[in-house]
Amino acid sequence: MRLFIIFVFMKHLILLIFIPLTSFGQSVDQEENKLSALRVSDNFSKPYRVLKTTISDKSLFQQYYNDTNFTLDYVIRYHFYTSIDLNSEKNQLISMDGTKFNLSSKNAVDITDEVISLVSKMYFGEKEFKEFKELKKN
Repeated sequence: MRLFIIFVFMKHLILLIFIPLTSFGQSVDQEENKLSALRVSDNFSKPYRVLKTTISDKSLFQQYYNDTNFTLDYVIRYHFYTSIDLNSEKNQLISMDGTKFNLSSKNAVDITDEVISLVSKMYFGEKEFKEFKELKKN
């Protein structure tokens, strides 16, 4: 009987240790697939946009945007208040008000251009786009 109680105790102890470790591993994997927005807005309940992309390699967003010293991910995340969710099922931009825009672009450069074009037509995005254009000029 004593051995049985020890066995049951050890089984529960192993489960208590093992389950949190596997959960931690999953959350780390999810965090590796997300590039957080570098700025947020107070204008909506969701303070940033979300770019969901099928691209899984974040280094593809490390290319420089056009003739600037800014990387693609920096432009998206900082200038246009957008997080990037890598390895998603489809390429989609979700605005701060929750509107979803399916993207036709497949590579990081074209996706960035498409995101900027869409955001520039949004109410708050128009201001962000004008500020970005001015910055690019200087």
